[in-house]
Amino acid sequence: MNQAPKPLPNRICPLCGGANACAPAEAGRFDVECWCRTAEIAPETLARVPPEAAGKACLCPRCAAGLMDAGD
Repeated sequence: MNQAPKPLPNRICPLCGGANACAPAEAGRFDVECWCRTAEIAPETLARVPPEAAGKACLCPRCAAGLMDAGD
């Protein structure tokens, strides 16, 4: 019997280190609504995610919206 995949419990934004407000990571399951499902994230923002965090940690809403500068 296969178990449904579970989200990783990463709750920290890999760009700014703040809370990423990831509802699936908080709930431990993917069947919850999350802000990111409707967010548009620029490719250049995704390119700033460190390789070791790519696909393993969500951005926070501010970073996803491009509101954080590289120096913040």
